[in-house]
Amino acid sequence: MEGVEFGTDYINSWLTAWQRNLLYAQDPGQGEARRIWARVAFSALDGAERAGYLTRNANVSRFNLRALLIADLGPGEDPLWDPDRLASDVLAVLPLNLEQAVDWAVDWRTRPGDEILALRTCKNLLAPMKLIIDQLAEGPARAEIYRWLNLWPQLP
Repeated sequence: MEGVEFGTDYINSWLTAWQRNLLYAQDPGQGEARRIWARVAFSALDGAERAGYLTRNANVSRFNLRALLIADLGPGEDPLWDPDRLASDVLAVLPLNLEQAVDWAVDWRTRPGDEILALRTCKNLLAPMKLIIDQLAEGPARAEIYRWLNLWPQLP
């Protein structure tokens, strides 16, 4: 039991560091320095993951911050701030393919808990794409994101 408590405390200390740096990364008064604060926040989030924080939760947080900074500051030369790279990263970690999500979304209330969680995870991961959809280059990734965002309201 001590190991579990230590793990939780360790995760929480990393998440506290994430939250503190996130405040600066979201502060418009920080200007371009927001990208630096975001990188520090991402490092803390990486530490929380190594300590046992769920990757799906970390990805949701990471993608939301990336989309916010892309929307507010525009793309940068760094691939981290490239909207198309973010779209690819989101698509790569979705736990379901689009066809499966369409099938499951129809009757999601009757689905087992793990399937509902997979649908909910898709919705959470896709939310930041709503901020930057207009910044994506024409192509397969943008088309796929559009299809997912059309399904988004039907996801739990």
